[in-house]
Amino acid sequence: MKIHDRIFGTLSLLGGSPNDGEPFTPEQQELYLSCGFQIAQTFEQLVTVARLRQVSASDFRRLQDLSLLYRITQLLHSTMAANELFHLSLSLLVSPDGGGFHRAMLFMVNERGGTIQGILGVTRETAGWLLPDGLPPVNSPNLPIPEDIQLAQREAPFSREVMQQRLMMATSESCLAKAARTQKPLLISEEFEHKQPPQSPCRQLHIGDHACVPLLSRGRTLCVLAVDNADSGETIDAERLRFLEMFAGQAGIALDNVQLLQRVEAAHRNLRETQEQLLQREKLATIGEMSASIAHELKNPLVSVGGFARRLANSLDRQHPGRPFAEIIQQESERLEKMLEDILSFSKQRLLCIREYRLQTVLEKALQLERGHLQQADIQLQLDIAEDLPLLQGDAEQLEQVFINLIINACQAMKNGGGGELAINCRRGLLRGEPAVQIDISDTGGGIPATMMRNIFNPFFTTKEAGTGLGLPISHRIIEHHQGEVNVINTARGACFSITLPIYLNRRAIDPLQLRKPLDEKD
Repeated sequence: MKIHDRIFGTLSLLGGSPNDGEPFTPEQQELYLSCGFQIAQTFEQLVTVARLRQVSASDFRRLQDLSLLYRITQLLHSTMAANELFHLSLSLLVSPDGGGFHRAMLFMVNERGGTIQGILGVTRETAGWLLPDGLPPVNSPNLPIPEDIQLAQREAPFSREVMQQRLMMATSESCLAKAARTQKPLLISEEFEHKQPPQSPCRQLHIGDHACVPLLSRGRTLCVLAVDNADSGETIDAERLRFLEMFAGQAGIALDNVQLLQRVEAAHRNLRETQEQLLQREKLATIGEMSASIAHELKNPLVSVGGFARRLANSLDRQHPGRPFAEIIQQESERLEKMLEDILSFSKQRLLCIREYRLQTVLEKALQLERGHLQQADIQLQLDIAEDLPLLQGDAEQLEQVFINLIINACQAMKNGGGGELAINCRRGLLRGEPAVQIDISDTGGGIPATMMRNIFNPFFTTKEAGTGLGLPISHRIIEHHQGEVNVINTARGACFSITLPIYLNRRAIDPLQLRKPLDEKD
């Protein structure tokens, strides 16, 4: 049975011609050949029809997938928040009108730590919370993703199991790690699950036949998607894997757009903050110049007023009615002189004398100078200095002034409370990834009001009747010149100032105009 050089089979006829024992006649042979051709032609028609039906079904399925992907792509690009995108992506994969899978899991790749961490898992039930009516129609408004539904999906039992999964990307034999490393989709059979160790995600999440697809962006693996049909046991074929791969491509583009937008917003925010800082510094420079000029002009006559008031008070008898007034003039003159000294100290550029010093020595000297004030205010001191602190580089005298200012502020904060407790804790730490020393100075004065917290390092901002508002700004600037950081937080009992100083100063970052003595070459 042959047609177009294609043989479908052989037709065997037994019995011979009407006369027994004689061969078939030529007419009979021609008839049988014609019958064989007709049968072959029928077979060919049946095969062709079956192929056409198969191709039509495959094309129809692909057309459905493309139409579905178009709708899904619109939804994925409707949000610019990473968390919303995660919940929406998994819900679309699980929805019966969407991907149609029974469970979907998302694992985030941490390139710096070399780990893969589960961040969300969605089932048919939890997907219905976000998509109760299935996929919205084409060109519909943006789909709202309420925070309470996001929280409910994250707190669902299956999602919590997914979030507990964590594995090393480079060494793990898990299908998730392989998909992240190879950047290719994987179809995993149920037999593979039983070969995995008990602590593997496949065993712990009871995943049978499933697929893992990486979300890629410019050659990097951002996340890994995993889907299965644990409820129905339906296998995931090549067509479904192809759909999942196209879905992951769109989701990867959407996630990359979200991350780019976040970086642009962060850059814009940093630029705005830098601009505000420059404007603030320009204002402070103007105020400093003006303050220095005024302070310089006022200091000389004020010294004369204070001196004459002192002489007048000393010349008057203690019973003289004018002596209290002379003493008031003297005290107020001295207070104004101190204020002018602070203004001049803040406005002028202070030089640094950098050399090695011991932090213990600087702190003990500052405490020795202020010990009398602590005793008068009935303040108990708790000093905890680690024994392994290294030598530091900087200007010990200026840093001593910083500690004195902070101790005085702590004493004044606890003055109205009838005593208190001052705790100073020094230990090793890190600053911008480099070795450093951290000094915590905390009091029991009740803390700093939240409305004032952001202004405490601004010049001339003070809550004290007799304060100049320059103690903390001067201290802040000294710490900055030493390439350190100072932060303040409110604890349960009071305020805590935390100073972090680097062990080694960066020579290139030091302004040569601020140096009185160069760094020792052996440092």
